[in-house]
Amino acid sequence: MTTRYTHIGTEHGPAWIRKGSERALLSTDVAAFDCDGVLVDTRKSYDATTVRVVKRLIGEMFGVRLPWGREAPRLIHKLRKTGGFNNDWDTTYALCLFATCSMPMRFKEALATARRLPVTPGGAVRSAVPAVFAGVNRIIVEYVNSKGQVGHSSIDRFVGETMSAVDQEICALVRAYTGYPGSPPKSRLATLFDEMYHGPVLFKELYGVGPKYFAGTGLIARDRVLVTGTDLRRLSECFGDKLAIDTGRPRKAVEYSLGDLLSFFDLDASVFIGDGEIGPEREVVPHFEKKPSPASLLHVRDKFGSSNLLYVGDSAEDVMMATDVRTSS
Repeated sequence: MTTRYTHIGTEHGPAWIRKGSERALLSTDVAAFDCDGVLVDTRKSYDATTVRVVKRLIGEMFGVRLPWGREAPRLIHKLRKTGGFNNDWDTTYALCLFATCSMPMRFKEALATARRLPVTPGGAVRSAVPAVFAGVNRIIVEYVNSKGQVGHSSIDRFVGETMSAVDQEICALVRAYTGYPGSPPKSRLATLFDEMYHGPVLFKELYGVGPKYFAGTGLIARDRVLVTGTDLRRLSECFGDKLAIDTGRPRKAVEYSLGDLLSFFDLDASVFIGDGEIGPEREVVPHFEKKPSPASLLHVRDKFGSSNLLYVGDSAEDVMMATDVRTSS
C-alpha cells in the first residue's frame, strides 16, 4: 500500500492519497456522500436489524433458535463484498434462503411434506447448528463465485440453477411466508425490518400505517453520527456549498439521524433511493435504481453541472457505481 499511496498526517489521524491523483483531487468541484458507514455508523443499528430479523423469521418459520448474533456479521460482510447488497432487505432474504437450504435433510423433507409455514420440527436442527452455519457459508461462497450481483433476483436465479428440487420447493415456501421480494406494508420481511429499524413513529411517517409485527424502540436510535458541524462547514467552504448525499435510505430516516446537519447538503441535488420504496400511494417521488447503478450519482453530478465530482463511499457497490460514472463521462 505504501508504494501506491502517499501518507498524509491530519489532526484526526493518518490519511492516504493514491499517487497520481493529487491534481484530480485539487480540481474537484462537488462532494457527494453515502450515508451509512460514511456519515453515520450503522453497525449497531442497520446491521443489528438484519441479524434480529433473520433470527426472528427463522424462529417463526421453523421453531428453531440459531446463534445469529455470533455468526451473522461475517456472513453479511461476505454478501456485501459482492456489490449487490446495498439493500439490507436483500441481505436478510439471502440469509433466510441460504439457512433454509442448509438445514438437515430430515428437516427439509418434513418441511417439503408439510407444504406450509410455519412448522416447528426445531428439534431436528438443534444438534446440527455448526453444520447449518457451515452450509450458509459454503452457499455464500458458491453464490459469490457465480458472480451474482443484483440482489434478490440474482439470489432467486442462483437457487433455481444450483439447488436441489427439495431446496427449491422449500425456498418457495419461504418466499411466500416472507412476502419477498416486496415492500412494506405488504411484505412480512420488509415490514418487520423497517419496523425494527425505524420504530413505530417513523415507520408510520414513512408508510402511513402503524406497526404490525414490532412496536418497540427502533434501532435507528443506535445510529452514531460520524461528522460534526465543524467538519461540514469546512467542506462547504472547500466546495462552495456544493455538498450532496447519495444514499439508499429514505429521506426521513436521514433527517432523523443527521438532524440539523442535513442543512449543509443541497437536498435538491441529493438522492434518497429509499423514497422509491414507499410507493406512489404515499407521494410522488423520483425513482432511482439501487446502487451499484450509476443513475443516482449521475443525477447529483448533472444537478450541479459538475466536471469533477468527489464521491465518498464505503462499500463494493459504491466503488462500482463511481467507476461507472467515471467511465460514462
